[in-house]
Parts: sequence; C-alpha cells; structure tokens
Amino acid sequence: MLALICALALVGSTRWASAATVAEIAKNPAAFDQKTVTVSGTAGEVSSRTSRRGNPYTTFRLSDQGEAVKVFTFGTPTIKDGERVEVRGVFQRVKQVGAYTFHDEIDASSVSPAR
Repeated sequence: MLALICALALVGSTRWASAATVAEIAKNPAAFDQKTVTVSGTAGEVSSRTSRRGNPYTTFRLSDQGEAVKVFTFGTPTIKDGERVEVRGVFQRVKQVGAYTFHDEIDASSVSPAR
C-alpha cells in the first residue's frame, strides 16, 4: 500500500511546477521540454506588442548565472529591463504557431516580481 501511495505521489508531482534555474534549463533543455517550471532571473529585452488579432503579449529574455532563456506571456506585465522576476509556465523546445516556429521558450502563465 505504501508503494502505491508513493507511486501516485510521483505521478501527481509531474503536474506541479518544478523549481529550476535558468542555467539548468539552458544547459539541458531536453530535460525540461513540455514541463511546467518556476524560475527566477533578470528580465531583459522586454518587448510588449499586440498581435494581428489584437491580443497584447510580451516577450523577454530571462537571465541568471550567465545563461538566458526566452519567455513569452500574453498580456503586458509591468516589468522593466533589469528587474528580477519569477516566471511560471511551460518550457517548450519547439513551439509552432501558424507559420512561425519558436525554440527553447517558456510559455509563461504568470510573471511577477521575484521574492
């Protein structure tokens, strides 16, 4: 019975965000593909735009320990270049959106000031 409970706990834990570092993701992106991650770092190259369909979105580079990963999020979070932020979302090695292909990017569900 204990083994069953442990096995279920392991399976259920894959749904929760795993804490990771930018460096871990950048150095071994395949290990994080399609996984929900929570990661902190410094926002840079922050760019807020509106899609052709009228949806606001923001992209930026999240840097830490000399490594960086791209981040995409819908909306316009109030972040600036150089600000420490925490990102939660799904990391994707390859993301196809219509005719566009994006590589090694976190599709963020939340972006907030780092604690």
